[in-house]
Formats: sequence, structure tokens, C-alpha cells
Amino acid sequence: MTDNNNVEFLELTSDSQAAQQSHRLLLLDIEARKRATTVDVPTLPNDVRDALRNWGEPIRLFGEDLAAIRDRLRMVMARWEVWKEQQEQGLVDSQMELPQPMQVGSEGVDSSGGVDEEITETTYTHAKPELVNARKIICDYSLSRSKYRLDMERQRRRGMIRWTRGKKRARLFDKEDEGDANNTGSLYCDEGLKEDSLVVKELDNTCETMYKSIRNHALEGSQYGDVRPLSAVCTSSVVSSMGDDSTTIANSKTPKLIATGGWSGGIKIFNGGADHSKDSDDQNGGQEGEAAPLDLLGAKNIVHEDRIMGIAMKPYLSSTTSIDSLTMVATASIDLTAKLCKVTINEEANTTSDDMDVEHLNTKDNPLRYNIEECAHLKGHQARLCSVAFHPTGKYVATTSFDHTWRLWDVETSSMAEGKELLLQDGHAREVYGVGFHPDGSLVSTTDFGGVVQCWDLRTGKSACHFLGHAKRVICSEFSPNGFQLATAGDDGTIKIWDLRRRKACASIPAHTNLITQLKFAHSSQNGEFLASSSFDGTGKIWSTRDWKLLTMLQGHEGKVMGIDVLDGPRCGVVTCGYDKTLKLWQ
Repeated sequence: MTDNNNVEFLELTSDSQAAQQSHRLLLLDIEARKRATTVDVPTLPNDVRDALRNWGEPIRLFGEDLAAIRDRLRMVMARWEVWKEQQEQGLVDSQMELPQPMQVGSEGVDSSGGVDEEITETTYTHAKPELVNARKIICDYSLSRSKYRLDMERQRRRGMIRWTRGKKRARLFDKEDEGDANNTGSLYCDEGLKEDSLVVKELDNTCETMYKSIRNHALEGSQYGDVRPLSAVCTSSVVSSMGDDSTTIANSKTPKLIATGGWSGGIKIFNGGADHSKDSDDQNGGQEGEAAPLDLLGAKNIVHEDRIMGIAMKPYLSSTTSIDSLTMVATASIDLTAKLCKVTINEEANTTSDDMDVEHLNTKDNPLRYNIEECAHLKGHQARLCSVAFHPTGKYVATTSFDHTWRLWDVETSSMAEGKELLLQDGHAREVYGVGFHPDGSLVSTTDFGGVVQCWDLRTGKSACHFLGHAKRVICSEFSPNGFQLATAGDDGTIKIWDLRRRKACASIPAHTNLITQLKFAHSSQNGEFLASSSFDGTGKIWSTRDWKLLTMLQGHEGKVMGIDVLDGPRCGVVTCGYDKTLKLWQ
């Protein structure tokens, strides 16, 4: 400052200017991170790519997945909005440069006059030998299952034609047979068709009896399942590996179990109320016959460090199942891991489960009928896990996660030290939640929070088809035992039935008034005649799969119904678990 009170300004050095610029950019990034949560960005990969191209940003950096690309676009847009506001307020230097969106003069033509051609390229990666072997196993399994299923469908279709012969529409195809009773060359006089018609008639009579039983469903038992809310439930099932009556035989030999997972991170096994064989009673000291429905048979209080979001039980194979064979339970948690637990018979169990202390289970003074032991840790997802499902072969398990991917794991080679990951599949632009396997084992369906349902071919690794139609998030998906229908539901309270043959929706059911948490079809032994659903509106519902009409409503939980499943067997029992910490049995 001089004697005339004049202020003398000195120019900053280049290093000081660079430091000042770096400081301004750092403050800009801090404000942009706060603003990023309110910035709307495209969800489809193509739209995200086009937006990055307009901003002059790289379409994809090394190691980026779809979620990271969207986050980078969100930060670019947030940084631009903050800088624009600060520039209008005079808080930043106008010389500070930021990437600006390119001006597009017309569709597909940028300001420089060049044509912006969209290049679509499908890339493939080499599959690991383990994945190739798994695909061969899945292919062999699915071909035999699909052949048997299609043969049964043809038999029922022929029987339906023969059985409806008395109707006017059917008589139009058989006028000659009506005029000549001795005509043995007619389609409807074939003895095989008469046998097929008896099969269809018996199927309809069984369905009618089943629907009458379901309409009379009532609460048979209720049990406190955990000290915190229950979040998932599953039941044991029998999968026939051959097209014979082995499923019925296996159903009589295998115990019907119910597994639950809760917010406490523990697993519990309950009795499903099945009639157990005498051999099992003798093997377990007569205890199996004494077990009442919803009796506690096994428990492990600490499996995960946080809440369990999904649970699944390995299916029994009818060709190898016996009462002393092992079963397995898979769980998915928000602690970023999935775990496999073996369920074995406890030879030291010599007491019933009545009046047991829930806080001291499987101790020397308080033994239970089944032991639950961890056998594999499946680690790899970068965000919380949502759902888990076993492949019909029982050799593989699939998990979904908020990291926008789903993964396939090998059950037999996974261990406590490392889970054997066979496939990491991206393709969803939002968080992936629901997962379900086709009864033939050939397809797997996944759902995401963007309302997209994807069907993947496990034999080739390609996307078979996708479905759009839900207004909000899709939470669950389930294939029908008939093999050509897929049921999905989610946050919009509707159940949509998709026809895989026509690749479009064939039914839309306004099922619930709140989020639908789980869907379950009747087992193949029950011919898939009904569909069960649970919802946050506090109810469970059972729907007919012939006309998609409501058969009965299950009301009894004090709050949200978190999960539902169907017990395999002729009684068509249904189990539900709720936010009120209870497990309920309806039949």
C-alpha cells in the first residue's frame, strides 16, 4: 500500500494458481457428491452410453461395470449443475473449464456435421472349463426332463380332445364316427386316446377335490420362529429324475421340512406336518412319529452377521433320496455373502422339542433332531444379496445382488475357504432381486428394480428373452411346473403371467394392495394347479392356475407377510412367515 492509499495487486505465481484451481475443483466435487443423489440419469445401457458421448466422456473405462458407468455419468451431470449455479452467483472463475454437453443439430448428426452412427457389437468371453462341464450336465438333464414333460403334455392334449367329443365343437371333427358305430379307423375310437381321456378326467377330478380342500384352508398351527422378524421361508421338495412313479415313492420316504431365515441371521428347521415312514421312526428312536406340525427340529442361531434376505432348500432327487440322505440349505444375506449349510440327523437327540429354550439350542442339555453345519461360503458380490435358488439338479445355486449381477455357484466343489463361482452374469441396469429356475433346468429368470424380467439360457449363456410390463420394481419370479408359464410380481401389487411360447403376457392379476414379497407354484406332484402369493398388506392368497381366480385368502399375521411356500403332498399345505416373528401353517 502506497502513501496515496493506492492498493497494489501482485499476480500469483503459476504454482499458486494451479493450487487454487485444484482447491476449487475439490470444493466443486464435494458439492457435486451432495447433489448427485438428486440427479436423474438414464437406466438403459444404450441411453447411458449416448449421454456420455454427448458429454464428451469415455463410454467405458477399464474395470467399470454398468453401475460404475451410471455413477460416473451422475457425477458429470451433478458437477456441471453445481458449476453452472456457482458461475451465475459469481463464486467461481469463468475461466475454469468443465466438459459441456455437445450441441446436436439433428437426430444422429452432431454440431460438426459428422454422422453419429450407433455401432452395436455383441462380445463373448471364453468360458471356464468348469462352466463348460456344468453346461453339459445342465443340457443333458434338461433334455430328458423336457422330453418327458412334452410327452405328458401331448398325452393330456389328446385325452382332452377325446374327452370333449360329446361337445358340438368336437363332433364336427368326427361326423363319420357318429354315423358308423363300427368305424374303428376314427381318431376318437383309438384305444390309446380312450386311456388318455381317462387320465385327463382323473386329473380334473383331482383338481376339483384339491380346490375344495384349498377353499377350506384354515390356520392349523402358529409358531414363534425367531426373536427378530422372519424374512424368508422355504420347504423341502422332491424332483423326479425320471418319468416314472418314483416321485410318489420318494414323497413317502422323505421328511417334509420347513426352513426359515430371519433378521437375526439364524436358520431354523421345523416339521412340515408330514406322515413319516416307520423306517424313519425306528431309525430315530420313534421320535419322528411324535413330532407335531411346526415342531422345532433343528437350529443354528448365528449363520450370518446380518439379516438373511433369501433362503432355499436343496431338492430331493427321487432316484437317490432316502431318509438318512443329506439335504442342504442355502441363504443370502446383506452381509455380502451367501452360505451353504448341511442338515444332518443328530444321533444324540433323545428329547422332544416341546418347551425348549430358544436361546440355547443344539447344546448338550438341549439337543435337537437335526444338526445344521456350515459347509461353504460364497463370496464375490460387491453389494448386499437378495435372493437364492437351487437348480433342479441340486448341484448349482444362483444368487442375486444389488451390484446389478447374478452369479451361479457350484455346490459340490465350494468350501468354507472359497466358493466355486461358475458364472458372473451382468446385463441388468438396476439392482437384481428375484431369481427362479425352470423346472427342466434349462432357463433361469432374474428380475430387477427397473421393472425388467430377464430369461437366460443356462446351456448357451445367452439371454433367451426379456419381459417389460411392471410399473415398479419386480421382486420375485417363479416358473410354473407346466414349463411354459412364468409368474412375476413386485412393488405394483400385480401378478403377471408370461407365456414363454408367445413371449408376451397372458394374464395380469391385481392381487394385492401392497408390495408382493414371494410367489410359489404348487409342486409337480400337485400338477401346479395353484399359485400362492404373500404381500406387505398382511395377507397370503392362493390362486387357481386354470382361470387365475382367487381360491382363498390367508389372514392371520399381525403385519407384513414376508414369505410363503407350498408343502409337497396331497394336503396342499401352505406356510407363511411374517414381520410379527411367527411361522404359520395353513391346511
